[in-house]
Amino acid sequence: MIVIDVLGTPAPKGSNRAILRGGFAVMVPGSSDTGKLKIKSWEASVRVAAQDIARMFVQTPIAVAIVFRLARPGGHWSKNGGLRPSAPLRPSVKPDVDKLARATLDAMTGVVFDDDSRIVELALHKTYAEPGKEGARIVVKEWSAA
Repeated sequence: MIVIDVLGTPAPKGSNRAILRGGFAVMVPGSSDTGKLKIKSWEASVRVAAQDIARMFVQTPIAVAIVFRLARPGGHWSKNGGLRPSAPLRPSVKPDVDKLARATLDAMTGVVFDDDSRIVELALHKTYAEPGKEGARIVVKEWSAA
């Protein structure tokens, strides 16, 4: 089992879409230019954190658990700096957890595992981070039926 702690701002990787251009379907990335920069920064943070791992899972089924730690919006804080009683416990707003996972798993491919098709079990959570602790905790282990 390996545990990877990543600091940074988790970024979602949108879905590609097809458009017709000259009678042919062309794949177009689903993110804006700003979104692409955020994705590249997040993927780089994941790869850097994962490079210290001495093990790579190759041709073996794996289980992955990721807890994304997101920044709280400014409206969650009171004027004295404390958390408002009305602030939600979990971020049930964008970004979508599956799109956060897509960017994170893509960044780990070739570093932590040979192919993300090896993932047979995936657990995802979003939570709010303490200020300055935004990022993710990723646990990867060989999958077992037991």
